[in-house]
Amino acid sequence: MKTRLILIFLVWGFANSAIDIEKVDTLKFINSQKIVHLSGHLLLPAAIAYSGYGSNWKSAAKVMLASNLVDADHFLSKPIYDPDRCSIGTHPLHSLPAIGIYSAMTLNQRTQELGIGLLTHMAVDFVDCLNTKERLGTLKSPEIYRDPVNTYSLSHLIIWYGLAQFSEIESRHMFALSIGWEVLELQLPFKFAQESYLNKFCDVFFNSLGFYIGKNNIR
Repeated sequence: MKTRLILIFLVWGFANSAIDIEKVDTLKFINSQKIVHLSGHLLLPAAIAYSGYGSNWKSAAKVMLASNLVDADHFLSKPIYDPDRCSIGTHPLHSLPAIGIYSAMTLNQRTQELGIGLLTHMAVDFVDCLNTKERLGTLKSPEIYRDPVNTYSLSHLIIWYGLAQFSEIESRHMFALSIGWEVLELQLPFKFAQESYLNKFCDVFFNSLGFYIGKNNIR
């Protein structure tokens, strides 16, 4: 119970700090983007390992976190770091053929953890590409792709982590409520409900992730 409470407070504090930063107009988008990007590379692989690999989650998490070394191919670019550059399709280990190889790796038990880690890394970089294009005003079809992951995503994870502590709530309830809410938002006139379709998909993903982490934590 003590560990569970510490985890909740840490994640909740992280979410609040992210939201506080967003309140500063001059830093709103760029800092939010950095937080989402870095937490995606560090926290998301660990969360996926914890929710999907049971007692072996620590070993899986180490492999998935090690997959971030794929960013070594940034050293082949000039400049090495460009905040307005999209990694996907630019760096050799972030190319579509490479992503195809990472996908195939998930089908083999020996390489599955590394493959999942690499695909997770690519997914986080893809989100960063969308956020960069939105920041630069070059994003096409914003109603589909706009703001796929943001600080509200942490709230989705936290809420369903908490709800998972109730044994009466099962996976079918989580999916029914998650999808039902996303459909309801299409009819709500409030600003927070004006989301892209990719954001809705990511919301359901984080609901599921928080739920399964919560269920694993009470076993």
